[in-house]
Amino acid sequence: MKKNTELKYNIIVSLLLILIDFGWGIFIKNKTKLPLVFLLNTTYSISFFTVYFLNYFYVLPKFLKTKKYVWLGISFIVLLLVFAGIRFFLEEVISLHLFNIHNYNLEQENILFIYLLDSFIFAFKAFLYSSVVYLLFRNNENKTAIHDLKLAHEKAQLSSLKSQLSPHFLFNTLNNFYIELYDEKPETAEGILKLSQLLRYITYETTDDFVFLEKEIQFIKDYIYFFERRYEDNLHLKLEINGIINTQKIPSLILIHFIENVCKHGTINNAEKPAKINIDIKKSSLEISTKNYVNTSEKYMEKGIGTKNIKQRLDVIFKNNYTLTQEKNDAIFSSFLKIPL
Repeated sequence: MKKNTELKYNIIVSLLLILIDFGWGIFIKNKTKLPLVFLLNTTYSISFFTVYFLNYFYVLPKFLKTKKYVWLGISFIVLLLVFAGIRFFLEEVISLHLFNIHNYNLEQENILFIYLLDSFIFAFKAFLYSSVVYLLFRNNENKTAIHDLKLAHEKAQLSSLKSQLSPHFLFNTLNNFYIELYDEKPETAEGILKLSQLLRYITYETTDDFVFLEKEIQFIKDYIYFFERRYEDNLHLKLEINGIINTQKIPSLILIHFIENVCKHGTINNAEKPAKINIDIKKSSLEISTKNYVNTSEKYMEKGIGTKNIKQRLDVIFKNNYTLTQEKNDAIFSSFLKIPL
């Protein structure tokens, strides 16, 4: 729907520019030259809007959005040559052949320089107009995305506040249980401690958009601990963490989405169908990949925080500087996320 809206507005802008150019051509030319004005405006418009739409729908999303400015500059040179090539073919080959009309005196001295200079000016206008319209749409899109994210965050905070029944009292109570059971039932005490850590992390640590990777990893381990207690020796889930953890920060509660999908909706208690979770911490990026057999009684794409909201958060935080893939192949579900650090 957004692409259709953008295309509609770009077509309107294109038609207005064509009418302005055509009207200006009529104003400054003798009426006897109207066929020439119409012909040259047509060839110019075809060349102009070829560059306009190539820049808008291919060059800018590919290079400006990813901040590849060198490639953006190279692309402009390519678009200049595209403009010059199309215009030359239409005006100096097709028009000359069909109507015996052409635009430039090709025998003129320095004609190559003159032609390229004119092409540069016209192609730059196409590049400039399309870039301005593109940036206006992206600015509006970013404002909308940030607004939606703030609303979602405020809604989540409100829900969290409503669900907190005197958290200090709860944590103190859990701590008293831990102390009472530490000597007689150490395993139960350990479970209470990890439950307290989970609740404390969700209540206090995740209010900011970013958290320390070390705490997020510990949260994941504590989360998996309860499945270890539940399934004991029958849990067939392998968690591998590779790399060095120090002071890196990542968006809060991003990784747990993938862990939860595996533990709650996948098969993790079948030795013949083990689940795997790999977290690779690299110098400038973090990768998480999961692979598990699908529990046919569950659905992966459920409502709530879900994949859609995760992607919305990633879009706002990282733009398109991240990779997210999810694939269901027969009975196996796999996912992959790569984000910068």
